[in-house]
Amino acid sequence: MKIFSWNVNGLRAVISKNFREFVEECAPDVLCLQETKISGDLVETLDLPFKYKYFNCAEKKGYSGTAILSNIKPLDAGAAQLCPRGGDSHPDEGRITAADFGDFKLVCAYVPNSQGGLVRLPYRRRWNADFIGFLKSKKPVVVCGDLNVAHCEIDLARPDDNHFSAGFSDEEREDFSELLARVPLVDVWRRLNPDSSGKYTWWSYRAGARKRGVGWRIDYFLVSPELMGKVRNCRILDDIEGSDHCPVMLDIEL
Repeated sequence: MKIFSWNVNGLRAVISKNFREFVEECAPDVLCLQETKISGDLVETLDLPFKYKYFNCAEKKGYSGTAILSNIKPLDAGAAQLCPRGGDSHPDEGRITAADFGDFKLVCAYVPNSQGGLVRLPYRRRWNADFIGFLKSKKPVVVCGDLNVAHCEIDLARPDDNHFSAGFSDEEREDFSELLARVPLVDVWRRLNPDSSGKYTWWSYRAGARKRGVGWRIDYFLVSPELMGKVRNCRILDDIEGSDHCPVMLDIEL
């Protein structure tokens, strides 16, 4: 079963570029998308070459959003919301779509960005705490998506310059470690490539960062430990353009 994850930075935009060629070349069984930026009333207008399509669209038009597209019928699938443990509820930003494939639960996530000056870091930390609770389950899970954090210094090109930047603050990295430990989950690509550097999934549009190899690894596949033995491969497809992120692929035998 080949599952792909891609932050497309606007689904309609990538459809107008190389989306169909990507699908034809890579032939995903399941494709998880983040930052679809599409409203619910437009979903049915999209020409998507998949049998089953599940969207979680943000209330705010042109913002956020996730989706799972599949050629394998899940037992159950659709938009999901976090249940807050206390305090204010979460805004409707379409950040999680989930599907139950029997042997495991697939969760496509687009984690909030802490933004410039880390102004949204307190909310991001509350979201992470509630996400841990959401993922705790008797059934094994596969979590994928733009998790908006480079976990270790090896996961970005310029760690020394970014310790106070969104996506590499000490707090975000600690929260990610807590996520891995408490659910628990395994970072598949890093487990298979423990010492590999220079492989990234996101590049700023500024100053030709992608061509210069100045990027961040912030898109992941995480799996329950009992699924790790079933993983055949996990690849970062950094040769595929069309977005400021590239796709990531998990090949798992189920």
